[in-house]
Amino acid sequence: MINNQSSRKSSAKSNSPVSKTGQGNTLQKRLIKKPLEDLFKGREKVLQAARLCFAKQGFAGTAIKDIQLASGFSRGNLYHHFKTKEEIIQIIITQNLGLFCNRIDSIVLNVSENNLSFKEFVQHLSGFAEEITKGPGNGMAFHIWSLSMVDPEIRQLTKIYFERIRTALEQKIISLQKCGKIPKDKNSQNLSVALFGIVIPGFTLQSVFMDEKKISSNVYADCLSTLFHDLS
Repeated sequence: MINNQSSRKSSAKSNSPVSKTGQGNTLQKRLIKKPLEDLFKGREKVLQAARLCFAKQGFAGTAIKDIQLASGFSRGNLYHHFKTKEEIIQIIITQNLGLFCNRIDSIVLNVSENNLSFKEFVQHLSGFAEEITKGPGNGMAFHIWSLSMVDPEIRQLTKIYFERIRTALEQKIISLQKCGKIPKDKNSQNLSVALFGIVIPGFTLQSVFMDEKKISSNVYADCLSTLFHDLS
């Protein structure tokens, strides 16, 4: 019995990514001695490398080896920070959606403090969507949406953050109803769902797939204003 347990422990150790690098306890001791700031920087370096890989190759097309090479870390160092590719994906999605929500909150606050029109509100939202599309992680939104269709955990996580964004939009719509800029008899929840769908995914889709016909965030907001007079 004791021999079987020892055999299992030995097998588990030999299957460890750190053990396979040949660094073993030496690497672990060296990493433990590192200042927390250095460990945090290393973790962020891995995440940044993963973002670039995912944006270019998608989640499914990226192997943990790709992330290792892009980060410049040894396999043992990489596995010290993250055990699986799925762990990296979930952290990046959480960070991205959290930043999106914070940015929407900031836009809503700016529009309220400066008493901007609903059309200007849409311009700011479209501008944010433009940043998402053209930024360093361009395409990440599509990878997240795609993964959400097949992964229940990612779908639930995405829904939580999207609901936070929709709620922020609804609060602004309600404030515009109170000051008479939007009819008070309109359902604020329905309006917020429509606004979310039209502005953020809508702008992003046309920006990526319309090629030479794609339009800027300001032109997009002007077009919506022309199509829907309530935006004026």
